[in-house]
Amino acid sequence: MTTQSDIKKLAEQMAGSMKSFDDIKDFQKQLMQSFIDTALEAEMEEHLGYPKHEKSDKPNKRNGHTKKDRPQ
Repeated sequence: MTTQSDIKKLAEQMAGSMKSFDDIKDFQKQLMQSFIDTALEAEMEEHLGYPKHEKSDKPNKRNGHTKKDRPQ
């Protein structure tokens, strides 16, 4: 888990590159997107039981597709 001290150090580093409020908003958006992507990836690994790009003999596959039967 990230400590308050680690967060403060990161904020101080990032503050040096921020020139406007729009820079802060852009960084916040990128940070949130990265957080969401990471959380969704972890959820998918937990659900399927194996990480991305790993081979599995389970019926649920992460990548690729299978033929689906569609009702007529």
